[in-house]
Amino acid sequence: MRYLGSKNRLSKELTPIIHEYINDNCKGYIEPFVGGANMIDKIKCNNKIGYDINPYLIALLNHVKLTTDDIPEEITREHYYDVKSNKENYEDWYVGLIGFCGSFSATFWGSYATNGNNPKYKKTPFNESRNNIIKQSVNLKDVIFECKDYKDLGNLSGYVIYCDAPYKGVTGYRFKFNHEEYYEWLRKMSVSNIVLISEYEMPDDFECIWKKDVICQVSSQNKLKTNNSNKRCEKLFMYKNGIKSL
Repeated sequence: MRYLGSKNRLSKELTPIIHEYINDNCKGYIEPFVGGANMIDKIKCNNKIGYDINPYLIALLNHVKLTTDDIPEEITREHYYDVKSNKENYEDWYVGLIGFCGSFSATFWGSYATNGNNPKYKKTPFNESRNNIIKQSVNLKDVIFECKDYKDLGNLSGYVIYCDAPYKGVTGYRFKFNHEEYYEWLRKMSVSNIVLISEYEMPDDFECIWKKDVICQVSSQNKLKTNNSNKRCEKLFMYKNGIKSL
């Protein structure tokens, strides 16, 4: 599923690293920021749980687990803005579908996505997103999706937790995220869980265990810009004082 900040293009490299920590002692695999489910759909684990605070997103993921037969092939600009203005008239999963798949850059209710009537593009952005989510749905059937804030997950122990929260200093997200509070939560969870964190940079008590230069699709603040280039170094971190195996 197209989603702002998706790790789909890095999944082939991140998935084997995550799998190294999933063993017989692992109670399950958790993503507190499941987003478009582009990592969790590739993880092999008997118990997979994805959380997100957006109820429309979770409703959409739970719906396509069961069926994709009712997803339209196309939507008009008028329909896009009707759903946006009258969410109460539509089911939550459908609001999620139109809000994400019908929006530019998959930003939830950013603006209506169009290919500009360019004849070289055979598919519209919505049609392409629709086809992607239908293809992905097969790999979501064994995932539990719940609408919950990461801070409300309680005292976890024995899990592999992969975190892909909004990156610090990166624009494009429509809500404020308290990173200092998030770092404290990561430290706490790392005491009895394997916690892997995707970010550009982390505090000094976190260590980088993997990195790769990529072309970033999210605009960022000046401190992350490098000579007008959108090249970034994606990294995977662990808390230095946390456990390293289950």
